[in-house]
Amino acid sequence: MRIRPLERNEASFSARLLYSAIKRQVGKVLTPIKVQAHRPGIMWGFAAMMIALEFSKSADKIVKRLVTIRTAQIVGCPF
Repeated sequence: MRIRPLERNEASFSARLLYSAIKRQVGKVLTPIKVQAHRPGIMWGFAAMMIALEFSKSADKIVKRLVTIRTAQIVGCPF
């Protein structure tokens, strides 16, 4: 990876809040979030987009998660 992920002790206070929320939801803090912590504006924009997707009522929650996983597989996401 070209950009070193920020660990919890290196991240800003606002990034730590998002780290906690992601860890509670997924079980661990994902590397893309740690990389985005270098630019808090981008990180919070991405978080807002993910929250909007999570709460949209256009599809069932399970279907949305499956689509997200399949999309990650197609684009070769390493996590």
